[in-house]
Amino acid sequence: MAKLSLADRARIVPHLSLVTLTQRMSLVRPGQIIERCYFFESGVASVVSSTADGKQAEIGIIGREGMVDVAAVMGGASSPLEVFIQMPGEAFAIPTGELTIILDESRDFRRLLLGFAHSFLIQVSHTALAKVALNIEDRLARWLLMSCDRSESDTFPVTHEFLSLMLGVRRAGVTDALNNLAGSGLIGTSRGQITILDRRALEKRAGDNYGVPEANYRDLIGD
Repeated sequence: MAKLSLADRARIVPHLSLVTLTQRMSLVRPGQIIERCYFFESGVASVVSSTADGKQAEIGIIGREGMVDVAAVMGGASSPLEVFIQMPGEAFAIPTGELTIILDESRDFRRLLLGFAHSFLIQVSHTALAKVALNIEDRLARWLLMSCDRSESDTFPVTHEFLSLMLGVRRAGVTDALNNLAGSGLIGTSRGQITILDRRALEKRAGDNYGVPEANYRDLIGD
């Protein structure tokens, strides 16, 4: 929202309403019409893909750098993916129909949102790469860095159950990975919270799977 021109800000502001984002709040349900889109001020959302038998895996996360849902930006009325709140916060909501009108009226606004959609695609591609190229600890390091960027804090709430879903592994694997990172002094853990203690070391563990999508976002959108 901070990147909008004055003209585009004047177009969109009358249609915005501030919404409180509570943990596990659903923003997009698979196959259902996307009635509202959300521009995040704070908080983090998980984008999750599901199989017919109920297996789920996170494919991407969105915070204050972006909006939900990119399917609407691309002209889709619905999405096969689910989007729900991972970390509480606030967002400005707008009816999807109004957003579509503004996208048709403003080339700059459309270019901005398409830039975000492209950067999100790069993030998703690196998430897929991480699942075949990195072990659980290194994938966890990447996820923690991405969540830290969006929460704007070195400490944020997360449970083993939630991490199991996000990383697509069993809870025992999550526990072992957390213990190993904590034992190396990279993170601190307490009941329901994780604190990043050594960001540089975490970045080294995540390797190239962290940094490339972030650089792509800066190139397209800016800091």
